[in-house]
Amino acid sequence: MVTVYVLVLCKIGLEFKACQELLRVPEIVEAKITFGKYDIVCKIEAPNMKSIRDIIINDIRGSELIKETQTLILL
Repeated sequence: MVTVYVLVLCKIGLEFKACQELLRVPEIVEAKITFGKYDIVCKIEAPNMKSIRDIIINDIRGSELIKETQTLILL
């Protein structure tokens, strides 16, 4: 199992909507709104890095609500 945290920057005013949308993805086991440079921090658990990559590209970066992401891979 691979675990990563993704820091998400949303379009202004859409943080709550984006967080709700992200939590619909089964592999996103946690998503919390934050204050600071990034608006949301997500915890993703998936069987391998290909699955992580697909989730980040399709489900997170593919959202029209998301402007930017930063991925942190746990060792």
